[in-house]
Amino acid sequence: MLTGMSTRRGFALVELILAMVLALFVGGVVHRLLFNGQRLARAQTERTALNDNVRVAALVLAAELGGAGYDEVTPEASAALGYPAALRSDLLAIDPGALTYLADRGGGHVCRVSTAPAVEVVVAEPSWNSPRAPRSTDSLLIFVESDPSTGSDDAWLHFGIVSAGAAMCPGGGAGIAIRVAAPAPLDPAVLAGVTDGSPARLAEVMQIRYYRSGGKSWLGMRSVSTGEAIQPVAGPLADSSESVRGLTLIYRDAAGAQTIDPAAVRAVEIALVGVTDQPIHARDPRHAVVDTFALTTRLALRNAPRP
Repeated sequence: MLTGMSTRRGFALVELILAMVLALFVGGVVHRLLFNGQRLARAQTERTALNDNVRVAALVLAAELGGAGYDEVTPEASAALGYPAALRSDLLAIDPGALTYLADRGGGHVCRVSTAPAVEVVVAEPSWNSPRAPRSTDSLLIFVESDPSTGSDDAWLHFGIVSAGAAMCPGGGAGIAIRVAAPAPLDPAVLAGVTDGSPARLAEVMQIRYYRSGGKSWLGMRSVSTGEAIQPVAGPLADSSESVRGLTLIYRDAAGAQTIDPAAVRAVEIALVGVTDQPIHARDPRHAVVDTFALTTRLALRNAPRP
């Protein structure tokens, strides 16, 4: 009896080659998709970090300079206090890439002032809204009201802090005793007329500026009062050149014109240009470039009239 015989047929060489070519093609497509996806994700991460850095820098500058302003000792206040009439600005030194200023650090309300044997201002502790205690490198600004019936002779006076400690207010409440040095030629006896509840502001000299470190450009900040080294706040920023600056500060007077006189400044324009930390592939997938993000804001100084 004859039985049928089955034959097993293998893959031809052409079929194997076609299968390998197809596998390589599919693998190449998948690899390219994965590579492009990774590149796009990296670019998106860099751009997000770039936007966040620039916005954080703008927020920090707005918070720091939001309390900066100017105060005037009028002729009437000068006559009442025996102190020269002048306009005192919180902006101490101005430059397109740096600003030194008197930074607001909170304060409280005066409950007692003594002038002997030394000038000492006691601030009610419950009213103290500063995140820290006064330091000998700080300044204290005290509001002096000479004649309660008029505001023309009122003034903010600027004192250097000598020391600070605990004390009691006249009513028995806790207080912070701040010993100060009266500026010449102010007669310390004038402070005996400071009314209960007068505001007192704590301040320190700070500096913000553009600087380079580690081959990159940054927005930095430091306390001038304490001699602190510059610390990075945000960045990297664009490298400053004639055409592009990572940080540009423009100072404007009451008429809106640019000025280089700190006492005349009524508004500060802040222009920031950030860059990605690493080059990314943007429009041209063949070349990686450093992307940029620019932001501009304008801050009016305290007491400056609004347009």
